[in-house]
Amino acid sequence: MTKIFMTGVTGLVGSAFVTALLRDCPDTQFVCLARGGKNRTAMDRVGEALRSQCEFEGTPERFDEIIAHISVVDSDVVTMDPAVIAADPAAAGSDVIFHCAADVNLGKDPTGKTFRINYEGTVHMLELAKLLKVKAFHYVSTAYVAGCKKGVSMEAEAEDSGFNNPYEESKFKAEKLVRRSGIPFTIYRPAIITGRRSDGRIRRPLAFYRIIEFLAKMKSHHCKKAGIDPTGMVDLKIHFETLPSERIYFVPIDYVQYAIAKCFQLPVENGTYHVTGDSPVSTMMLDEAVCKTLNIAMMDVSIRKENNETAKLMERFLGDLYPYYSADVIFSQDNVRRALGDAALAWKYGSKELEIMMKNYFVDFYPDVEWIQKVIGNL
Repeated sequence: MTKIFMTGVTGLVGSAFVTALLRDCPDTQFVCLARGGKNRTAMDRVGEALRSQCEFEGTPERFDEIIAHISVVDSDVVTMDPAVIAADPAAAGSDVIFHCAADVNLGKDPTGKTFRINYEGTVHMLELAKLLKVKAFHYVSTAYVAGCKKGVSMEAEAEDSGFNNPYEESKFKAEKLVRRSGIPFTIYRPAIITGRRSDGRIRRPLAFYRIIEFLAKMKSHHCKKAGIDPTGMVDLKIHFETLPSERIYFVPIDYVQYAIAKCFQLPVENGTYHVTGDSPVSTMMLDEAVCKTLNIAMMDVSIRKENNETAKLMERFLGDLYPYYSADVIFSQDNVRRALGDAALAWKYGSKELEIMMKNYFVDFYPDVEWIQKVIGNL
């Protein structure tokens, strides 16, 4: 029996990892670091996340079996005292640590919250790992420790190529801590997580979904103000002030789940895996899918400067995503291919898959917005 001390179980990747690993390794036990809040205990929050994940996978009947493998320690990676946690009887006998907790804030970090969670949290977890004398440390990082790099990013220690935001820098520095800890490690680097391969659905939308959510709201506001039917074609004069890219790495959540769970079971050899897939989409492809889904005119993507109200709104609400809209990096898949085989990377993202992903996002999260449901019903 393997006993895993983990963080981030209430997040999208963490909960998916638990259900996948227990499917493969049903004798695994988990000790989950989680915090309570809003009249819910830490165990309540963990249970809600795992129940939701089981329902998302279409196997709600698995929940009772899964929760029986879970114990919870109420704390978080920033405020925890590693010595106190190590002395907790629940943590005794932990074989490995799986550190998944993170603050995925792609904007500015004026209070230092992102750095504290991502960097100082990793400091605390590595201290705990040494106190527990675990055999290995598994760390969920991000492919974007590559930062501003252009060209090929290898599955090895990342280079400091400059960073687009504090999130990237905090994860880059946290990776360095893991690599220099002296504890055998495996590092996983997902890209931009989106809906699963079969139907594009996602349990908790992240990052990219803010773009289509914002554009839907912008169209709704524009049509209401102009007194026109929002189901019709509308030119919102949208301008993304950034260079277009041929390589935006969207990665389906079920591939992330599969790849991390499978690689976790391999011998720990201080390796890194790019969990990005090998099927990036282009800015043009993405724009076409967005515009078709919302029935809006094509957007302008260029570094041309505009100083109108729409441009200011775009910068304010979506500016932190611009670097990913124009990234010029290629993520090497050598280690992933060796670990999982070519078949695991055979899935492809194209215009059709993007449209399905966006359509089902609106089906699931905007079921009562009549004009959106009419538009996507015509796709």
